[in-house]
Amino acid sequence: MNAYEQISLQIPGEVERLMEDRSILREDAQKVILHAETTSRKLLNSATGHFLAFHRPKAVTYWAEYVRTGDDYRLVTAYSHRMAMKSSGSTQEWVKSGSGSEWLCNQCQAPLEEQTVRLQYMQSIFPITLPACSGCGFILVTEELATGKLAAAEQALEDK
Repeated sequence: MNAYEQISLQIPGEVERLMEDRSILREDAQKVILHAETTSRKLLNSATGHFLAFHRPKAVTYWAEYVRTGDDYRLVTAYSHRMAMKSSGSTQEWVKSGSGSEWLCNQCQAPLEEQTVRLQYMQSIFPITLPACSGCGFILVTEELATGKLAAAEQALEDK
């Protein structure tokens, strides 16, 4: 049995349908949660208590928002994108524009700040302002951004 298979994951029906539409498998979400729980590379929403984490095993970045209840996990949502997230060297060099996120970096216990980071897909690099941790460089790509503008940009680049 693979380690991710030991993650006891409850997936509500509406989330299961969403995952099916987005071609995300149960094991993709389990791998995100395993990665987050073993590395502490995850965000904590101060308002909801939800965790949000990503894992990029190959060319796709999978995100899972989840809640831990005892030894079990309940998936709130899952999404993906193919953009690679890049920081511009040292996080001290990032252009920062203050905090405005309910998400806290679990590893650094710090609020995310709006920062100019780089997203890369194929041979194109896009500077973009996103919430990120100044301590460790964790970059937040929201579900709205991933399923909206990033998906459209990926499609446009593939159509060229």
